[in-house]
Amino acid sequence: MSSSGFRRGVGERAGPPYIGRGLMEAVPNQDITNAPDPSDTRGGKSSLKSAVFQCKGDCVTGKVNMIPANAPPDQPNALVSGIGRFGLRANGAEILQFVIGGLQGELGITSLANNNEIKIADPKIAPYNKNCKNLVTDPEFPLSTPFSERNFLRLTAPPEFGPNLLAVLNSKNPSQPRSDYSRAASVQRGAQLFGIDLTAFANRMIPGRMPGGGDGRDPNAINQSDRMVSCVSCHTPVQRTGRSPAAGDPSLGTDAASVVNILSYRWAPIFSDLILHKGPIIDAERFAPTPRDPILVSRSTLVGSNQLNFKTYDLPRNLTDDIFSNQKATAKGEEFRTPPLMGIGKVGPPFLHDGSVYLSTLTRDTTPAGTVFTNSEVTNAPLVVRSVDDALRAAIELHDLPAPDDYKTSKLPGGGCPVPPGGKVFNKIGNVINYGSSPKDVICPPYTSAISKTHRSEGREVIGRFRSLPPSDQQAIINLLKEL
Repeated sequence: MSSSGFRRGVGERAGPPYIGRGLMEAVPNQDITNAPDPSDTRGGKSSLKSAVFQCKGDCVTGKVNMIPANAPPDQPNALVSGIGRFGLRANGAEILQFVIGGLQGELGITSLANNNEIKIADPKIAPYNKNCKNLVTDPEFPLSTPFSERNFLRLTAPPEFGPNLLAVLNSKNPSQPRSDYSRAASVQRGAQLFGIDLTAFANRMIPGRMPGGGDGRDPNAINQSDRMVSCVSCHTPVQRTGRSPAAGDPSLGTDAASVVNILSYRWAPIFSDLILHKGPIIDAERFAPTPRDPILVSRSTLVGSNQLNFKTYDLPRNLTDDIFSNQKATAKGEEFRTPPLMGIGKVGPPFLHDGSVYLSTLTRDTTPAGTVFTNSEVTNAPLVVRSVDDALRAAIELHDLPAPDDYKTSKLPGGGCPVPPGGKVFNKIGNVINYGSSPKDVICPPYTSAISKTHRSEGREVIGRFRSLPPSDQQAIINLLKEL
């Protein structure tokens, strides 16, 4: 900790898929400010509501990230302030901020919007910078470049839904439970468990389905009579766009009217409320100066009919850090914006803000990612990430700290609370991440403990409901996600 009250730290980030950003941009501010539920009055109507956490609703509250002005409004580098919606922490109110930041921060390109060269490290610290010279006059690109990039992002559309979800939505009664054992039936079940009103969703997604006078259903296609698992409390299925901010943008030229038309007043399957939520916290990892070094843990999994062991790179269960860009706004270290799920089944892993849930042909048979998962039959069973299904299951599991071990805890190799060997991780740079005298109580805290009340995520009740499901129902939700 420095005398100024700040401490140096390192965080890891992975850029999200840049699809549907023009639709996100057009969601009215009022709809975003209406999303937080500070009194936790929503989400309580669920046939799966547990008595574990004693929440009034579903424990999900959320908050809007309010962005201050970065410069006087008459300056060429002035960006929009106010309600944040873009970025992993919703720390940007407009697309242009991320275009300008990316052009400079990742490519080293200056423009009138940001004419400052990146400060390079002292050659004494980084010898490879010794002969680095800037021979190009600033600004290096015209102001039209970031605007053209913004238009490209605005117009990158979400992909079409998968065939099984489309089969459900195009059916005569999408909400009528299917009696067969088809993949479409599983996807339908997954959508209902997610908390989606499938009739409302179909009316908003399939052209010509909406009755002339409206359908009187929840505008966000949430099943308010039974949210079931209540994934919809953060991953709002449908947002209604207003008039697109692209209106009046001179950089669009003769395409302006068409662009504004396709982005304005549309039902958009964003699957995000675009606000901040608190994630799980493990202090030993949060306050370490660098992320935890990868550690290998042997875990068992079924491959066909064979039980095989893999050396897995253990996934840290902490999703909190205090690393911010130059625009923190009102976000805290434990808060990240709900990631939009549109296109998740087509884009695939890596998942989460740090890309930690990975899947690679180079490692799936040698050193895949690994953690533990819980369902109605087993607690903290080993999870080896060797498929998209495994990656989605891991991403869901990491929404909260693991369940505390109990009589159903798996005895397979790599099962049980994922405590690092010896309760410590010795990073190569010399720092030690020490989980204390009782690591299980920190990583998998008992539900009634003080740490559980302060360090589990806002999603603790929702994930508790997911963990109470039988394997087939958990798989149904995963099958739905693959159709988005």
